[in-house]
Amino acid sequence: MKLSSIPVRLAFGAALCAAIALAPMGARIASAASISPQISADPAIAPLVSLHQVDMRFIPSSRFQPLRHAPGFMPDLRGVDERTWLARKHAALHNPLAPVNPFPLFDMSVLSPFTPSLGKNFAGMADSASTCPYFGGCEPPDMAVASNGTFVVQAVNTSIAVYNTSGVLQSGFPKNSQTFFGVPNPGSCDPNGPFMSDPRAFYDAKDKRFWVVFLQLEGALGLNSCPEQTLYWVAVSKTNNPTGAWNVYSFNMAFGTTNVADYTQVGLDNVAFYFAANMFNQFGSAYIGAETFAANKAAMEAGTATTPKGLKNLKVGTTLVDTVQPVFVQANGGAYPPAGLFIDSFNINSGGGQCSSGCSGINVWAMRKQFTAPVMSQVTVATGNYSLAPLATEPGCSQCIETLDTRISGTPVYQGGNISFGLDTAVANGSSTVPGVFWGQIAPTFTGAKVTGGTLVQSGLVSFSGSTNRDASFGALMPDMKGDLYMVFDTMSTTIDPGALYVARKPTDALGTFEAAKTLVKGTATSPDSRWGDYEAASYEGPSSNQVWFAAQYGAAASDWNTWMGRVKM
Repeated sequence: MKLSSIPVRLAFGAALCAAIALAPMGARIASAASISPQISADPAIAPLVSLHQVDMRFIPSSRFQPLRHAPGFMPDLRGVDERTWLARKHAALHNPLAPVNPFPLFDMSVLSPFTPSLGKNFAGMADSASTCPYFGGCEPPDMAVASNGTFVVQAVNTSIAVYNTSGVLQSGFPKNSQTFFGVPNPGSCDPNGPFMSDPRAFYDAKDKRFWVVFLQLEGALGLNSCPEQTLYWVAVSKTNNPTGAWNVYSFNMAFGTTNVADYTQVGLDNVAFYFAANMFNQFGSAYIGAETFAANKAAMEAGTATTPKGLKNLKVGTTLVDTVQPVFVQANGGAYPPAGLFIDSFNINSGGGQCSSGCSGINVWAMRKQFTAPVMSQVTVATGNYSLAPLATEPGCSQCIETLDTRISGTPVYQGGNISFGLDTAVANGSSTVPGVFWGQIAPTFTGAKVTGGTLVQSGLVSFSGSTNRDASFGALMPDMKGDLYMVFDTMSTTIDPGALYVARKPTDALGTFEAAKTLVKGTATSPDSRWGDYEAASYEGPSSNQVWFAAQYGAAASDWNTWMGRVKM
């Protein structure tokens, strides 16, 4: 799901722009450029609601049913009316603060000798009444992928599939999210069953486990008349084989209120499983605040009870922040950070609302005392400008495909001391303003378990050259153990059906740049969906193979959205 909110200008963000000399794209910013504004948060607990084991060998697969009708919208939480939102998106076409990309991509990207070609690649799930049974088909899919080099786990709204690396669907899959997690029916208050959405997945190469997470909502946003409920369902495989048994947990995100969670956010390190959410009121009309939690990772792997503790209503200065993404840590033999890491960009309450008048800076948070009385430390690392992106264009439909706001959408990843992240932004390409991806790597510094500084190691833009309205959006990044960096992203234009590309860079490449793009999947038809995203995904197999998987969606005549997965290695 997606959100935005009532426009409240973030005074701190504006002061940061004025107080700090921003470095150009690709430049390194000294750690002295990070500052530690006053922050605040309230303690919170996400009570354990249920704990059980599900053996996938005995869970029935979904029976294929084609789309029954036009796909239903997953709830789209903005906090502002449609007219205000569209006015901001259309104004982004003429935003004078949109950054300029000194290293744009070209529409023709076949000449990319230094970008690795796809190894294994194959079609994933597509929209259907069996894939998304609640609506009989839905938009957007949201994207999750995890691979250990033998199996590939994919999750979309609202199903999970397991393939081998040649794309052979494993016996008994796909399964819808209700049967996968063993979610009870809400009752006669909703004959469609539980409402599930917003999947995430990852593979922990250290402990050799798969993780899959979904959000459940009931009694809110006009979905049904059931008692209000907002849960995270979390499954962790008991072994390295995702076709066997999983430990399944559900956690209450509302802690006694009628507020509802949105936009699943998850991460992991050597000690904890971290999860976070953006909270809205029961009607989805007002943003309440961000909440972050830590659960005992060893307990969840063992299938024993745990009560996650955390913080809610996180503020930088006096402003509520949002989408405080937990960081997925893959140390691969290196040192783990001394605290749980989170990262967010300025968004809802910043820069005139969703950074429609421009923002800069990235917040890095560190959670210590995760299992007793969590405490957050925070620094804001100076960056170049980013701002709300305009809508994307596909053939026959100008400015009609959603590109979200300036939140970090894909799961950020820590490797080799750096946090890699990406977010959507407007980019001035010389002839027009187009959607692009602002990406970067930040090296946090610590005093004990407190984060006390940060270096913007590099940042850049991924967008296309002038004389085109080609879009680049929903970037998901993944580093490998050698310091190479990969990113998958969506693309479309007046002449290009919605598809997906990927880029890669070596540590020896100029800072802030990627090699030329290659195609993950070429769109073969326009999409009837106005929603696209809300995030794509990448996965790392582990140091033994050092290979990265991508998962993204594309337009195809057979369905309103299809998905494709592929593996690369430098």
